[in-house]
Amino acid sequence: MRRSVPATIISFIVGIIQLILVLRFVFQLFNANEGAAFVQLIYGLSQPLLLPFAAIFPNIELNNGFILELSTIIAIIVYGVVGMLLKRLFLVKKEPVQRETVIREEPTHREKTVIKEERR
Repeated sequence: MRRSVPATIISFIVGIIQLILVLRFVFQLFNANEGAAFVQLIYGLSQPLLLPFAAIFPNIELNNGFILELSTIIAIIVYGVVGMLLKRLFLVKKEPVQRETVIREEPTHREKTVIKEERR
């Protein structure tokens, strides 16, 4: 099924958002160095995306400073579902299928008799 331009743009934006959030989740989980420029960039970009989800679940601290951010997982899921719903609004509908109607007339009694005689 072909997608419209708005649906493609929505897919791209949601994909970027989810990539940023997945990177944040991995960086938090494995206790990435917050002094690294790329880690700071991802944290800075993801912070506004997580604001609506920040207070839903507390972070789970694991051994050695590992942090499991449940709010990030929820954000990834919610952004994916919202993106999917928005894409459905912009999907190009299929063109209607052209169908031919064949009208078959029943043979008359005489034609049926002739057909039966020909088969003999």
